[in-house]
Amino acid sequence: MFDWFQKRSGSSIEMPVPMVSVGRGGFMAGTHVASSLGWRPVEALTVGDGVLTFDHGMQPIVELGRETLVLSEGPMEAAQCPLLVPRDALNNRVPMYLMPDQGVLIESDLVEDAKGDPFAVVPACALDGYRGIQRLHPGARMELIVPRFAQDQVIYLEAGFLGYAPAQRDLLADPTGAELYSVLSHRDARDLVRAMIANETYSHIAASTPHSPTGFPFIS
Repeated sequence: MFDWFQKRSGSSIEMPVPMVSVGRGGFMAGTHVASSLGWRPVEALTVGDGVLTFDHGMQPIVELGRETLVLSEGPMEAAQCPLLVPRDALNNRVPMYLMPDQGVLIESDLVEDAKGDPFAVVPACALDGYRGIQRLHPGARMELIVPRFAQDQVIYLEAGFLGYAPAQRDLLADPTGAELYSVLSHRDARDLVRAMIANETYSHIAASTPHSPTGFPFIS
């Protein structure tokens, strides 16, 4: 697993240092969720509504947390600053904000789990610098909605964005805290994203470089 970790090459691409735990997160009011009622703003959902999940079809919401964050003016500490995800950066049809610790399911040939699936959950803060994603002050306040299900789920938002919704855990009943998805550590997530950036940069350069009939790039 993660054999790309054995191939770290000292890339010059630097990712931000501040990292936080996946879990708290939440989705900003106005974000649309694929539900049994169609695409609905996350704040319009209620307990019992079905939400389309990545692996388990429609699943009912068992808990819905709400939190309003009043944000101070001026610069924010990097570890607390939300991230702006540009349109189409992660298959999202509109720009959207994410909290730094919101989990995101990404697909990459650079990672595979025990079943050979190329998916992993990373904290949004690890994506800073990828496809234009950046930390940006969202304004005076944010209303966050946190849908939870009977077990860990990944849900569809804004067309194709895949957001991680971990279930609440009772550590006494489940001391192992087993998770249904591969959730990368901060360091592993940062290294994965750096490798993805390098791969996409190389692919872009290769695609724009003229090649000879033999398939090798021309040397000027």
